[in-house]
Amino acid sequence: MHRWFLPLLCALVALPALPAAPQWGGSVTASSNYLQRGVSRNYNDPALAAELHVQLAGGAFAQLWSSSTRLREQDPTTLELAGTAGFNGRIDAAWSWTASLTHYEAPWSRYAASYRYDELTLDLDWREHLLLSVSWSPDTSRYAPDYGFMLRRHATAWEASYQQPLAAGMHAFGGVGYYDLSALFGSGYWYGSAGLGWSWRRWQADLSYVLPDGAARRLSYPGAARRRALATLSVDF
Repeated sequence: MHRWFLPLLCALVALPALPAAPQWGGSVTASSNYLQRGVSRNYNDPALAAELHVQLAGGAFAQLWSSSTRLREQDPTTLELAGTAGFNGRIDAAWSWTASLTHYEAPWSRYAASYRYDELTLDLDWREHLLLSVSWSPDTSRYAPDYGFMLRRHATAWEASYQQPLAAGMHAFGGVGYYDLSALFGSGYWYGSAGLGWSWRRWQADLSYVLPDGAARRLSYPGAARRRALATLSVDF
């Protein structure tokens, strides 16, 4: 088991015991694919995901998340798990920040080492419209056809996204990002998306179009990086 996993689980268990009134929540999401930075991590199959989170009054929070995953056509479908611990707060009336550490695992996968990594993330949010995010991993593992498996190298992702409310619970959104995999393959790739969403009570539906660039196809499993439509439906509890 990875060195971060047990300390992170301990933190997740301990957070609700701190002297503050915890606020619990979660969601279940069905989607036409599980995409991460424009690339499929479920071999273009539909995916089911669930998350549970707790927020404390002092700004500390924790989250447990899982999704179906299958990196290659010949792999069986299994679960990817993630545990997150972090803090959030406000800079002023318009801006807020979130800092977090996430550990990813697929413990029942035959190739568990290729799923296992950690990420530190800093998000800046402006009025819940504009989101700027940077993530850094010290131990990302990834496969590319021209390079084979590259294990435990550092990687950085930069993202910017914008959401604009419309009428009748609708909203438009779009974003762009760059995944820097220079330490693994000597280069990275760009990706973007744009779409429409609809919210009603606890339900959220989104339809978007996702566009990874040509470099993403060279730095991913064959068939994983395509231009495609993505549909998601989620319910909060």
